[in-house]
Amino acid sequence: MNLPNIFTILEQSSVRMFYALGVAGLILLAGTDLSVGRMVALGSVITGLLLHPGENIVKLFGLGPWNFTAMSVGSRIATALILSILFCVMFSAIAGFFSAYFKMHPFISTLATQLIIYGLLFFGTSGTPVGSIDRNIKDAIGGRWEIGSFGGDFITFPKLIVPAIIAVFVAWFIWNKTTFGKNMFAVGGNPEAASVSGISVFWVTLGVFVMAGVFYGCGAFLEAFRANASAGTGQGYEMDAIAACVVGGVSFYGGIGKISGAVLGVIIFTGLTYCLTFLGIDTNLQFVFKGLIILAAVSLDCVKYLKKK
Repeated sequence: MNLPNIFTILEQSSVRMFYALGVAGLILLAGTDLSVGRMVALGSVITGLLLHPGENIVKLFGLGPWNFTAMSVGSRIATALILSILFCVMFSAIAGFFSAYFKMHPFISTLATQLIIYGLLFFGTSGTPVGSIDRNIKDAIGGRWEIGSFGGDFITFPKLIVPAIIAVFVAWFIWNKTTFGKNMFAVGGNPEAASVSGISVFWVTLGVFVMAGVFYGCGAFLEAFRANASAGTGQGYEMDAIAACVVGGVSFYGGIGKISGAVLGVIIFTGLTYCLTFLGIDTNLQFVFKGLIILAAVSLDCVKYLKKK
């Protein structure tokens, strides 16, 4: 595999890295998140509306059409990112509150927010794609830097890799160098013992959901630079994010996992998809390979847990 192919895999992994980093925290608490894909659509639609070159064809909840070109480019980019994060955090916090306060399993609370976002987006946009992003903005954030020739290939470096690296470092720092990170592991491992030791299980749980919302919002913002955003954007992304974390060693039993594992899981899954496509394997059969890998990874996790008990 040559350098251009490696950069292509890393570019495809970069945006999905945000979703895996978000859901990894919830899996660490022995939970999960089924709303990731809808969060992606939510943030992408917002970003697409704000950064579209000219008048949008979409009328949001019957209002519009919208045209934000009168704003400066910097203001449009900042507004799109902030709104994407705020809305994703809002819905993630709602799910987190129900899980933390009512002890509702995240499977149920995030399923509920998934359905709410899904309905609101399709009702608000009538399922119509918001259109492409301004080419200059797209190239500035989601384009590539030209490096030069190397080994007979002309090398370009994807810009999306940079925010992904920053996100990985931030997540690693939170997990390993902060009191909140240590409390995450304590709550995930044994919430009753964590509560007895003075840790607020409610606030740690809610904090993990909010942190996940921030990662989802950033990832959804960048997702809009890869494809035309619509209410259907991100379909099935939650499964890819969860699978990547599990393959990377983040245990569904809670309290066990590393950021490096989640990162490796994303790259493995993206590389697998890229290689299977390159080999001409039917897209439907690719799901079979992914399913077998997930079964193998979870089986190993179960065996380790049973031996530990």
